[in-house]
Amino acid sequence: MLGTEIFTVNRLAKVDSLFNVGWAFPNAYEVGMTSLGFQLVWWLLEQDAEIQVKRIFTDCQETGWTDSELVGFTLSWELDYVNVIRLLKQLGIPASSKDRQAGSPLVFGGGPALSANPEPFADFFDVVLLGDAEAIVPAFIETWKRVRHLSDRRLQLIELSKIDGIYVPSLYRYKLTGDGKAIDSIEPAEDNVPTRLTRRVFTPPPDYVAHSLMLAPDTTWGDMFLVEVARSCPQECRFCLASYLSRPFRAARVETIMEKIDIGLKHTKKIGLLGPSVTEHPQFDQLAHELLRRPQTEISIASVRADSLNPLILEMLHKLGHKTVTIAIESGSERLRTIMKKNLTEEQIEHAVDLIEKSGMSGLKFYGIVGLPGESAEDLEETVRLLLKLKKAHKRLRFVFGCSSFVPKAQTPFQWSGRDRQSAAKLEYLRKHVCKAGIAMRPESHNWSDVQALLSRGDRRLAPMLLSVAEGKGNLGAWRAALRNRPEGCPDEDFYVFRNIPYDETLPWSHLVDEPKAAMLVRHSETAEKLSIGKPDG
Repeated sequence: MLGTEIFTVNRLAKVDSLFNVGWAFPNAYEVGMTSLGFQLVWWLLEQDAEIQVKRIFTDCQETGWTDSELVGFTLSWELDYVNVIRLLKQLGIPASSKDRQAGSPLVFGGGPALSANPEPFADFFDVVLLGDAEAIVPAFIETWKRVRHLSDRRLQLIELSKIDGIYVPSLYRYKLTGDGKAIDSIEPAEDNVPTRLTRRVFTPPPDYVAHSLMLAPDTTWGDMFLVEVARSCPQECRFCLASYLSRPFRAARVETIMEKIDIGLKHTKKIGLLGPSVTEHPQFDQLAHELLRRPQTEISIASVRADSLNPLILEMLHKLGHKTVTIAIESGSERLRTIMKKNLTEEQIEHAVDLIEKSGMSGLKFYGIVGLPGESAEDLEETVRLLLKLKKAHKRLRFVFGCSSFVPKAQTPFQWSGRDRQSAAKLEYLRKHVCKAGIAMRPESHNWSDVQALLSRGDRRLAPMLLSVAEGKGNLGAWRAALRNRPEGCPDEDFYVFRNIPYDETLPWSHLVDEPKAAMLVRHSETAEKLSIGKPDG
């Protein structure tokens, strides 16, 4: 628990500090300490000699947080917002920003789920940070030092809003269309507030790579040293938030990665390589060679690209602890993989499975998605056909098929596409057919995926519902009750979750996307539409 961690970096000795910052993870200590993003921001704050950082979790807090001028949250998963609201209440901070007085801490937040579309949570945050933490967190802290003595809280927020990457939701207002449902425009409430925001992008120096700053050996996963091998993904599958939110793709130097891994190996043998597409690092073979020279290491990788696998990589994974490999095929249909820009052929998938069996692995897990834009019944049949074909050719391998249903994510090309109402039936169709062949299927809850889509494409009119769910049990029953009793003026679930949004409609997050990126997303979406009806791109 708190106070028992092993630090892998040298901390500053601090005596006199300007102010305290409470840095919170909206879950238990055991969960929060496995988050590299949480640790990274903690370290960015901790390195500042003028501030004291106090960590906060739902089940424990470091002493001294009550004197914090700033309280921040990282939100990497939409459904964690329930714990944000509950933790604010537990800390004695009003959940709504409009109810916070001059003496209340300023509440800020970041993380992919929040920064992609902060609008459903806009009422709960004074400030949302947009972009790479290494770029935006120091800029935010330096600006706060400059404005913290201003007597008026609104003046503080206006000054903060002038900095690229700092979004102050309360300084923007909606103008609705004539029917009162869609957003016509999002306008600044003050003359000197920017109309469109710019995300901060971090260009890492050669000697930099994000890695674990502390280990928590008395937790389940806390003794694993994490290293971010690459940020973003060069493939840019059209449904993938990680690809589009954190562009451009950046790969760390192998020498730097190994320097950090060697630091970690002084404290633990467990090393986790992080990134949306780790094996697409342009020098991953070199990295594999270096890791094989450290046979005491236990390596963990979440998933790999099928077309990036080779005997060397599989040898490294097998010798350093992997008994199974996970690859994301998304669909067995080559047509649908082309629509989503998966850039993966059936031949490449088959070759990867051949290599996996020859390497001595005992199991293989596939990831899939149903309900993707353009999907037909034939595409589902193709998924069954491919999985059964692979299982027949590789009977020794234990196959697991993890499958979710498509959730449209803000700031991706598929953001305009609604969820498939037939997702539950499609998941059941796949389960019924693949299980007969001895393939274990692990479907995700389509009901919770509906809730994720509501939050992913929602706006600030959802705030009363979110409060109601957080104050209740936070389960699906609470969500159903909140949707039935939604406040006047709040559109229904169909509006947010299932409908296809016209290109000319203002999205709740439109003011957070620069014009070149907005145009690029439209082009990708239009290309997918052409491919889905059999028209060639262009």
